[in-house]
Amino acid sequence: MHADTDNTNLNQPPGPRPWMDSAESLDIDAERVDHLLIVKAFADDLDLVETVNRLVPTQMGVKPGIIVLGLVLDTLTGRSPLYRLVDFFEGRDTELLLGERVAANAFNDDTVGRILDLLFETGTQRIFSELAMKAVRKHEISTRAVHFDTTSVNVFGDYRVDEANPPPFEITEGYSKDHRPDLKQFLISTLCVGDKVPIFGKNEDGNRSDKQINNTILTQISAHMA
Repeated sequence: MHADTDNTNLNQPPGPRPWMDSAESLDIDAERVDHLLIVKAFADDLDLVETVNRLVPTQMGVKPGIIVLGLVLDTLTGRSPLYRLVDFFEGRDTELLLGERVAANAFNDDTVGRILDLLFETGTQRIFSELAMKAVRKHEISTRAVHFDTTSVNVFGDYRVDEANPPPFEITEGYSKDHRPDLKQFLISTLCVGDKVPIFGKNEDGNRSDKQINNTILTQISAHMA
């Protein structure tokens, strides 16, 4: 017994494939978004861009809210330095991630630096607290109980102090929660509600104690959240 098999088609070169010709004529641009659309959705939920723009008025071509959102997106990719954002936004769909088409060069170090100065002049605690309270109200987080804590941040190197413009907090030796008494530090104090959701944060001198900070934070928080 034998079976006849027609192998004619196997020996012939493939014929024209219209779908391949059509695909080859397409001009396709690939742009990365990764997980950042989820971050953008949360930012929209809190009106982050609009809130920052309202609190930090400026005549600059790029609005502060866009720069802040860009910094948030950059940070949540795992990068820690707040520079070279131009490289970060090269090849990314800024209209999709920021809500409007913004050239990557808009995130140059000079522009970002000026925006950071404006944020400081406005009051970063006020900006943060307003956004945090938006999240608390939006997601119905209980504020019946609050929790206060401080974290020490170690720093390396030497820091020159401009006597005419003293820093808002002092980088100095203090009790190190990271068990690095050989390093200078500053503290970050936070007031949290619900499941450790921060609604207030402030940088503190590196040698302040929790008791000292706790005595003043409750009187300060109402002013920054007004």
